[in-house]
Amino acid sequence: MNQRKDAPNSPLRRHAADALRRARKLPVGHARNDLRQLAMGLLWLERKGIHTTLQDSIAAKLAMKPTERLRR
Repeated sequence: MNQRKDAPNSPLRRHAADALRRARKLPVGHARNDLRQLAMGLLWLERKGIHTTLQDSIAAKLAMKPTERLRR
């Protein structure tokens, strides 16, 4: 990986690492694959720079006019 050891880990990277650790403890099968896919998706999101939180999206929806909310 390109990340330095002393660089702070993002919450997405930490969540992906936790998912991979949990996947390693499981036997081969669907549950293990699901966790691995979750981790890969989280790392993809981090690489693409997607860092929005649920609170940000809720605040954005509340800031919209009522007619804009209906269109989405």
